[in-house]
Amino acid sequence: MLCLHVIFLCLTASTALAQEWKVYPHVPEGSLISFPADEGRHAEEAMEWWYMAGHLKGESTETAYSFMLSYFYYPATIQGIEFDGFRVLNLTNDHTGEFFSETQPVTSYQDLALDHLHLDVQLFNGITESWDHREEPPGTRVPFEYVVSASAEHGEIALSTVLQKRPLIPGGDGLFDQGASSYTYYYSLTDNLVTGTLNFNGTIEEVSGSAWIDRQYGSFDPNTREKYEWFFLQLSNGMDLNIWNLFTPENLLPEQEAYRHLSVYVDESTQYTEHDFLLERLAWFCLPGSGNCYARQWRLTSEINQLDLLISTLHQNSEVTLPFYFFEGAVSVSGTVKGEAVTGKGFAELLKSYEAPQLSILSPQEPWNKAEPITWMVENPDQGRPLLFDLAYSTDQGDTWLPVVVELRDTFCYWKDTPLMDGDSCLFQVTAYTADRTLEGVFVSPKHSVYVDQTTLAGERSVHGFQLYPNPVAQSLGIQWEKDPAASGKISYLIMDYSGRELLSGFLSDNSIDVSPLIRGLYLIMLETPGGSFVKTFVKH
Repeated sequence: MLCLHVIFLCLTASTALAQEWKVYPHVPEGSLISFPADEGRHAEEAMEWWYMAGHLKGESTETAYSFMLSYFYYPATIQGIEFDGFRVLNLTNDHTGEFFSETQPVTSYQDLALDHLHLDVQLFNGITESWDHREEPPGTRVPFEYVVSASAEHGEIALSTVLQKRPLIPGGDGLFDQGASSYTYYYSLTDNLVTGTLNFNGTIEEVSGSAWIDRQYGSFDPNTREKYEWFFLQLSNGMDLNIWNLFTPENLLPEQEAYRHLSVYVDESTQYTEHDFLLERLAWFCLPGSGNCYARQWRLTSEINQLDLLISTLHQNSEVTLPFYFFEGAVSVSGTVKGEAVTGKGFAELLKSYEAPQLSILSPQEPWNKAEPITWMVENPDQGRPLLFDLAYSTDQGDTWLPVVVELRDTFCYWKDTPLMDGDSCLFQVTAYTADRTLEGVFVSPKHSVYVDQTTLAGERSVHGFQLYPNPVAQSLGIQWEKDPAASGKISYLIMDYSGRELLSGFLSDNSIDVSPLIRGLYLIMLETPGGSFVKTFVKH
């Protein structure tokens, strides 16, 4: 009995020590965030939102549910009516995939506290909702414990939450740049025990589970700024992850910190934010109604803590259509941390959608031979959508296509073992597709290309033969002609990466091109001369 008593005292003391942060006011060390003050409205910021999502289990049916509730403070005037923002409530039966989403304009935040969390919300449909601190006794706020109630056409929630882990402060201080021109204040309450009731399309029952709470305020507007893929993950080893990956309007994924944030709660004494991680997209899906296509599976890797995680959406129908299109739904997680197997759950918020690839064939031009590459360009390049390419040819007007190469990652191909004979003509077809074949595009060359034997063509084309120097190149790429073609007209150049993205273009003036703006890598250069188009590769270091 004595031993048990000692163990109980130790556990009690350990729990008390572990939650020494659970008092108000609480200012995490080095942070610009203060609790409860920054749980309230920030009148100086134009945009902010309160977000909660989580996983619940029905006590009577044992059904697994997921939910998301967001309140946006975003004053706007619609058809002459002024609104303070909008509310989104999603409910999902994770056993059947049945999904309901409702967005309501907020007529007014009737009581929106500035120094603590207190939302008293009047919706356009006349319903009143709330999100408040729990008080015990009345008038005394309990730190990091909340009560929330919200109601939609197909269901409602009435939940109480109790935070189990100290707040996660991205970046250490909770303020960081987001995208090209925005800033945001940010914190996450990553692990909240949830109890309460859920009405899911008429089925009412007691529920329990866990939730994640996010707060963000600043100049970043998800409706007008860069599109992104965001996740929260709760792992079986106790780690929690907050992941942002933003795209530029040109569908690039920059390595700058403002576009990449991975904030990790490790334990009560350790949390960190890093930017040197890789989020690879592995599979996609398209929705028949909106036509939008989203990623549905990712691989997250990071050297810190040796993260190697596979993230997969549970359902492919969780699209919110108002106030703008985006995907918001539960995900599952599997993989390893420091070599140890983990599982997990979480949510994905996807504002980035994808298109099927569109192509054009750049070369060959007539005539051609096997010393020249067959090249093509992706006209709508997207770094989040890696592509594979199949090249085929036809000598019978496209009735029959024969493969040249399949599953190529480059946008060019040297057809060294061509069976074509001198004078043969053919069409070329390039098929571009994602690894899972969800997104696919096919392009056929607009006219036949006539194959000319190397020896026959050599004399005809030698007047426009050229070499690149130095190669690899650091700054100035020189072009050395076998015979100067400048007298016969202007020569234009186009430099592309291997996804077909145009990077530099212009006209040659002194047979050199400044390539210093390019990052290290392998590139294609196409020169357009009066005698035809010519393509070579070079390396930038």
